Amino acid sequence: MKTKIIIISILLLLFTTQAMALDIPGYEGGIKNERLYREVIFITGEPILLEGTLDLRRQERGDRITERYTYRLSNPNKEAELTRTVNIDINVTENRSQTTHVATLSNYRETIKVGETTYATNKDNHQWSKSNIYQNKPGVTYFAGNWDGRKLYTINGNEGEVAVETQGTTVGYEQYWGTTETQTITHYIHYQGNETEEGDGNQNWQGTAEVSVVHNYTKDYHYESNVPSQISFSGGYLLTEKEENVLKYSYNLPRNVGTQSTSLDTNPQNTRLTIPAMRDISGHWAEKDILFLASKEALYPDSSYFGPTLPMNRGDFARAISVLMGISKQEEPNVRTRTRTIQADEKEDLFIDVSSQNQNKKFIEAVYEKGIMQGVSKDEFHPSQSLTRAQAVTVLIRTLGFEGMAPIQQYSTGFRDDNQIPLWAKDAVYVAREIGLVAGTPDGYFQPQKNLTKAEAATMLMNFVNYLQQDLRYDYRERILNY
Repeated sequence: MKTKIIIISILLLLFTTQAMALDIPGYEGGIKNERLYREVIFITGEPILLEGTLDLRRQERGDRITERYTYRLSNPNKEAELTRTVNIDINVTENRSQTTHVATLSNYRETIKVGETTYATNKDNHQWSKSNIYQNKPGVTYFAGNWDGRKLYTINGNEGEVAVETQGTTVGYEQYWGTTETQTITHYIHYQGNETEEGDGNQNWQGTAEVSVVHNYTKDYHYESNVPSQISFSGGYLLTEKEENVLKYSYNLPRNVGTQSTSLDTNPQNTRLTIPAMRDISGHWAEKDILFLASKEALYPDSSYFGPTLPMNRGDFARAISVLMGISKQEEPNVRTRTRTIQADEKEDLFIDVSSQNQNKKFIEAVYEKGIMQGVSKDEFHPSQSLTRAQAVTVLIRTLGFEGMAPIQQYSTGFRDDNQIPLWAKDAVYVAREIGLVAGTPDGYFQPQKNLTKAEAATMLMNFVNYLQQDLRYDYRERILNY
């Protein structure tokens, strides 16, 4: 084995952070864009929508996260103002591909003024605990959580109390094409005022309110045509990123029953994509899919010849998945370093048939590290080998982490050639059909051993992207908001 002089870094680790889906901005189920924060309160017996600023500061050190929320909100029409400071400590526990967050309060102060009435609470009369579980799959992180809280407000110091009990759930996912988190919060409100000297007594009442909050980050694309005819390209794809935030609330309070909603969106961020040079796909049935994938550089955009009827190979499919899912080869964490020079062995290639000259090398290694694609043997990847339909579908379902969605007992995929589907691919094919990624031939065959053409691969990949953009979001947003 050759040797060479390399630089070995002695790492002085400052702190490590893990990419993790963040909770919806806010502590009480609010929504936020670049400029404003909104939430609704029910403490007076009617819903009051407040608007203002939320400052969130977050620090991560190893397995501990601290968050500080500072709110300044108002509603001039209701003569309402709210100030709140919340400190939250989060302990992080990692167990293989799962991460658990357990959050507790370290400080809490809140004051609400509505007209001449002041409602106040602090940490001593506020209990709250929350825990989230995150499951990290190769292309998507899924998470869910629960919390319970109880806080007690004094009314003008000594004129009574309002107790608010809260139960909440959260569910969501994070992936390259979008992030969706939906919170559902139920408030149980008990208002008890002290009797006045005149003996007429303040009102005592109970009520409930349910708040649903959705945070949705999306990447979307569309084709922009050029009006001038005397231009070097007829048009190109535009990628748009934005956040949508919806607050929907229902309430059953004294003399106030109803449902309302509000929303806040961020300003879209636009990116024009590469103009492909391909000239052999004009009029082809998969032209739009091929052009987008090439514009995204999931397919090589600079080649004038694509060959849509040629077989898709393993190396190019690895590149496409890596680019479309934003997966790159793992890098070292942020560190401060000092260096010294020593002798060390030269690093070997991960696969003996994927050298440093292979244009797909970094993509192959990236999807291998994520567990999305494996070698055909311990040391070989066979990057130029054709990909079958069964192999391609297995890669997509493994990227989603949906292998476990197939039935445990004996079942049929529903295709007429079900008995020809390899056992190792059957779960993936079943799930892919269930979620609409594949439909088979018009006469009901899947053709598992058929080599996938480049055009067929492009369409399958675009179905996968559209699923991540639309179907997954629908399941986590509309189905919960409109149940």
